Amino acid sequence: MEGIQFVLFDISEDLVKAWQRAFAQHVPDAARGRFTITLSTNEDLSFPAEQFDCIVSPANSYGRLDGSFDYYLAKELAPPARFEAPTEIAQAVLYRQWRGYAPPGTCTLVPLKGTVCADNKYGCGYIALCPTMRIPETVTWNREVVYNCMWSLLVALDQHNASVGASGSATEGEAATRIKKVLMAGLATGVGRVSAERCAQQMALAVKHYVDACENPQKWSSLSWNDALDYAQEANDTHSL
Repeated sequence: MEGIQFVLFDISEDLVKAWQRAFAQHVPDAARGRFTITLSTNEDLSFPAEQFDCIVSPANSYGRLDGSFDYYLAKELAPPARFEAPTEIAQAVLYRQWRGYAPPGTCTLVPLKGTVCADNKYGCGYIALCPTMRIPETVTWNREVVYNCMWSLLVALDQHNASVGASGSATEGEAATRIKKVLMAGLATGVGRVSAERCAQQMALAVKHYVDACENPQKWSSLSWNDALDYAQEANDTHSL
């Protein structure tokens, strides 16, 4: 997470308030300063950030970016008359990495450099595909999918930035650039029907635990059952929300 700013935005006032409570409750001060939380008052989900490097798609496992939040994502990033372009780009990456099916809870970074979506007005260079569901459906039964998506996102961002030199040039692959600002909305709170409170709590807990893991590598590289059960219990407490 070092060097990355996150903009959390949504049209749901309930979710925005739940984020504010959850991040204040769980996330350490230093890490909390990396998160800006804002309410989008526009019905068309106009993005609140003028520039960002990466946008999170709460996606489906097959990478079709044509409904709910992904519809607006595609509309904003696609060139005129090429609405399907983000889906085509995402599915090509998903096939290479997952043979076309990314399991819910994972994160796949989709580079836009060198594609027809590269010159979008936001300067966005990556889509972070974080499927919250196989296909559009209610996923309240998947009790920790939001936590898993948030954790996977943080891992993917850190691993990506670690592969890019301080100057912004890639050590592996010339197209890679550092990700410094990430834009994301709620995870599974639309079609997925996950409550605002569960979503916010699990996102904040994933950040809390991830920060702890980064700061305590010896502990997390050899977790005892007592510690593992403590972390698991915090996630379990969100299941009924």
